[in-house]
Amino acid sequence: ETPLPERLARALHLPGAPRRIECVDVSHTGGRQTRVGMVVYEDGRPSPDQYRAYAMPDGGDDYGTLYAWVARRLESGPPWPDLMLIDGGRGQLAVVERALADAGKADFFPLAAIAKARDEAGHADRRAGNVADRIFLPGRSNPLPLREGCAELLFLQNVRDATHRFAIGRHRKARGQAALSGELMRLPGIGPATARLLWETFGSLEAMRAASVDDLRRLPGIGASRAALLHEKLKGLEG
Repeated sequence: ETPLPERLARALHLPGAPRRIECVDVSHTGGRQTRVGMVVYEDGRPSPDQYRAYAMPDGGDDYGTLYAWVARRLESGPPWPDLMLIDGGRGQLAVVERALADAGKADFFPLAAIAKARDEAGHADRRAGNVADRIFLPGRSNPLPLREGCAELLFLQNVRDATHRFAIGRHRKARGQAALSGELMRLPGIGPATARLLWETFGSLEAMRAASVDDLRRLPGIGASRAALLHEKLKGLEG
């Protein structure tokens, strides 16, 4: 039986078996705390140490977010993907294709999009392994004629589902952090700059609460008396 990488290359009209696959998905709530999650698969296996979540400007325009994200991905540099898979349909695929062309990188790496199946009401159906998902390629108006339940389609669905979970998780973390930052800034003497400093230094509310007075006092611009007050107030915050 032909190995899956070769089957993917043939099904997606790739120049060779895709060793590195990157998949991207946009996640936000009402246009706030927008994140583009990027998952990496190498040799058919996920590489979590290479996953990235890009913080993007808020606004709720998924197409605009994807367009802006392409520049961020190019700035990140190599390694480049043998296949960039986009969670979305023809519209999302066209936006990424146009952004690459506008950056002078047309056809820089192969693109494909995986469109979510729709239920009877027309809503996106995200059930894992849904065989009705469709794959689109640049320059082709119709989806690829992949057989339902074939190994190639199931693999791409697994990659997409992993990307969706990652993007949602990073968005929820950002949303929670924003809510907690609001709580922080309600404490005496904490404004946006101090809240940002605390997040950058400690990374989580748990680490902030575990910090000693001396740990807090060593932060730029926070003296002994303010550190003692912060220490007391942080203990009262709930994450």
